[in-house]
Amino acid sequence: MRKKMSAPLELYCWKGEWGLPSVDSDCLTVLAYAKFAGAPLKVHKIANPWRSPTGSLPALKTSEDGSLSQPHKIIIHLRKQKYNADYDLSAKEGADTLAFISLLEEKLLPALIYAFWVDSKNYVEVTRRWYAENIPFPLNFYLPTRMHSHALERG
Repeated sequence: MRKKMSAPLELYCWKGEWGLPSVDSDCLTVLAYAKFAGAPLKVHKIANPWRSPTGSLPALKTSEDGSLSQPHKIIIHLRKQKYNADYDLSAKEGADTLAFISLLEEKLLPALIYAFWVDSKNYVEVTRRWYAENIPFPLNFYLPTRMHSHALERG
């Protein structure tokens, strides 16, 4: 049985493009988890992280704990609120889920980061262009470069 909350949880995430609900993999992670877990979120799709309660995206605003950033912290909070996508899984299904998550994090995420941020042609023609056109001035000059540098450091 799910716990009823007095105020809805509010999720701030990057807005979408190209048929995706968000252009950001961390935001997609949280959106997908919340959907599978049945968490009632009020979603704010924005293109300015400074308009979120934490100054970064994704961000979850709660009535009890204030605001949280980082996908794993948001998912832990949702689990504590009894919104757990793994609740009805057997031990084997839970292990399969962990293996699938590892596969996504080890193989798919690096490929996605490479395609969006590391491949020079795609970064210049698609990624930087989208962020520059959607982020308000003057952040549109600063944030794409910062995000690009962060992605290069990760990879």
